[in-house]
Amino acid sequence: MTRWIFLGDESRRQFVSWILRDTPENLDNEKSITVKRGQTPFERTETEKQVVISTYYLPPGIEIFLPAYSDDMNINTEAFDKCAIFEMFPFGKESTEDLARLLETSKKNSPMLLFVLTDTVYNDDEDSLVGLQSYKKFLMKKNRDVLVARDESDVAEILHWHRPLATDLIKQIRRELENIDRNFENFFDAYDRFLIEQKINGCLSDASKKRIVSFATIKGKSHIWMNYRETALKILFPSNAGGMNGAIEIYCDALFRTAEKNTLASFIWDVAADRIKLAEKLKLYFIENMQTPKKFQGFLNPDEYNSEHIYNSLIRRGGRFSGITEDFLNEYEKFVSRDAREIVTSELDSHIQKLKEMVQ
Repeated sequence: MTRWIFLGDESRRQFVSWILRDTPENLDNEKSITVKRGQTPFERTETEKQVVISTYYLPPGIEIFLPAYSDDMNINTEAFDKCAIFEMFPFGKESTEDLARLLETSKKNSPMLLFVLTDTVYNDDEDSLVGLQSYKKFLMKKNRDVLVARDESDVAEILHWHRPLATDLIKQIRRELENIDRNFENFFDAYDRFLIEQKINGCLSDASKKRIVSFATIKGKSHIWMNYRETALKILFPSNAGGMNGAIEIYCDALFRTAEKNTLASFIWDVAADRIKLAEKLKLYFIENMQTPKKFQGFLNPDEYNSEHIYNSLIRRGGRFSGITEDFLNEYEKFVSRDAREIVTSELDSHIQKLKEMVQ
């Protein structure tokens, strides 16, 4: 059973009259009207506030409800599958837009929404024709579904209308883009908190930095900077939680999660694959931008890389590799604090722009 609710101006009664093979004047606009499938051409029961009409002219599996004209803005539409907002010339009334906005912004389970432009009395009026075509284009540009009703021959198409899947997708993306935009606004604060955590007990902590430039890092190896980088990579990109995984988690929170559940973005992009892709992007950037500076390209001999005492003398002021630890750690901190943030932000913004392109 498909339950329709008809809202809008008086043209909705004209449309129902086409179904009933009756005249609009016989449909009281001060009472709610329910039209059901029946066994006879026309059967009517009436109370003080409502009218129920049964007719075999109504296609099977459909029921129509017209609230009293004064109730349009207060009606609860949750019980209905589809909602048609009817409008006749002049098109684009403020009351129609107010009603549409109320339905489109409802937090409740709203029915599928269709605009029905009724072109009857003014069929031969050039202003009416231009106005109808112009308003139809306006509605379509806003990704609203719209059909035109001119006579009885249009009844079946409208009653059996079903919103295209693409339209549903567009509307869902638009709703979720609002959530993602809000998450994006919170991204920078979240990244600042991430940096504070990393300085306390993470990749930017004193313990992590000491580990990177320690003798254990280069023992038995001939190149200082390259082995600093290898140890730094293990700290930044561990197999379990920690390091830049926290930044990637912030990215996922902004793009793929809302207060309810996963967003539509997780349907469009594979979350697990996207995480791996971002991690590889960060890792590649770190490797490419942490190449050995020319002044530190020299190699250690076995006596040097097997003695902690000699190693310490080499990296102190006046030693052959004086300043290497400070230079490396400065670049390392810059990567975590600035470069990685920019990469994650750019990747997030790129995904948001792709979502927006889908609904333009």
